[in-house]
Amino acid sequence: MNSKLFKTFSLLLGGMIVFSACKEDAVVIYGDVVGTWNLSALTGTYERKVVTGSGIEHSADSYDLVATWDDAAGFAAATGNDAAFITGATNQTLAKWAAGMNAPGFPTTNVLDAASLAALGIVMKGVFDDAPSNDKPGTYKITGTYPSIRLNTETCTPYLTVPQINDQGNYTLNFDTGVITLSPATDLEQVLPPFPDGKFTIDGDAGKLTIDFLDRDNSSSRYSEVMAAWNESADRVISGLSQLPVNTVGGFYTSPLDPDAGDVASSAYIYQAALASWGGYLTWYAYNVIAETSVKVADVKNPLTDLDGDGSITPVDMVVYMHADNLASGGSVSSFGIPYAMLVDSSNPAAPAAVNDSATDFALAGLATASGGKMKFTILNGLCMPVDETIEFKSQWTSAE
Repeated sequence: MNSKLFKTFSLLLGGMIVFSACKEDAVVIYGDVVGTWNLSALTGTYERKVVTGSGIEHSADSYDLVATWDDAAGFAAATGNDAAFITGATNQTLAKWAAGMNAPGFPTTNVLDAASLAALGIVMKGVFDDAPSNDKPGTYKITGTYPSIRLNTETCTPYLTVPQINDQGNYTLNFDTGVITLSPATDLEQVLPPFPDGKFTIDGDAGKLTIDFLDRDNSSSRYSEVMAAWNESADRVISGLSQLPVNTVGGFYTSPLDPDAGDVASSAYIYQAALASWGGYLTWYAYNVIAETSVKVADVKNPLTDLDGDGSITPVDMVVYMHADNLASGGSVSSFGIPYAMLVDSSNPAAPAAVNDSATDFALAGLATASGGKMKFTILNGLCMPVDETIEFKSQWTSAE
């Protein structure tokens, strides 16, 4: 009986040993990476370089952001001028871009921690299945939502959206070099780009995975690093600009670097250091002096010269010219009908001074009295620019198991 029991126990033990041996043979090739992961942090550094060329939508030799005077049409109607002429004459180019320059607002880096991801509604789950053998890739599925900068093509206005992602494909890992490659399925629409040189780290005990990669399939100068062919209509990114930050103190267009920069807007004043004589603003009087400078420089019979002797012809020379006319009681008026005597204070014969009219806004009602004031402008047509885009992503994932 004891012998029988021993034999039975031996058979059970043998079965356990065989079972254990089978478990050990099931090697996990990709180790702790295999499993389900939740996105916990994401950093994206976006770079966009302006391009131009034949066959590229929106291509131009120069990309100019233009603002139109709010009162251009009203002024034309009140003075009997052609509206198109007045609009063209008073339009102001706020900035210019050319091929090779950074697109406006770029490069930019967005850092999203877990709280920021949740606030934006970004939720992403990654399922990484193991490779069937050492010579085969593993498979992955990424689902959820992701951040994307899109463009309203009618207004050239960019906006952030959080669309769905439902990606799948193959991946490989090299634990010696820390390199991860991603090969999205080619028969489905995919969000994630292919890449052969991503980097990963894994801490199985802590349940932490990082994946960093460079997205370059929307760059016509770098696409060949990750894909075989470029499709201009499908792969090109269009960058847009239709608004600028507005200074919260002075109400003028400004730069995001301005410490007083507020929200972006289409309408604002124009402010430049060169307009110091008019409080820094482009006013109606300032515009008349500047426009008159161009007119007089081109006067074949009596061209404006360098009257202040600084080596160049500027609105300062025009002020000196107007001052001389005032002292001689010439009674001249600008091309837009403003008397020189209103534009330049000649009360001190030795010190001409441009009249600063920046205390008020321009109003059509003031035309009868040749009143001035700050001119208000609006960006009516946004600027669309084709670009080469690369995005450096750094992602952190937390184990869901």
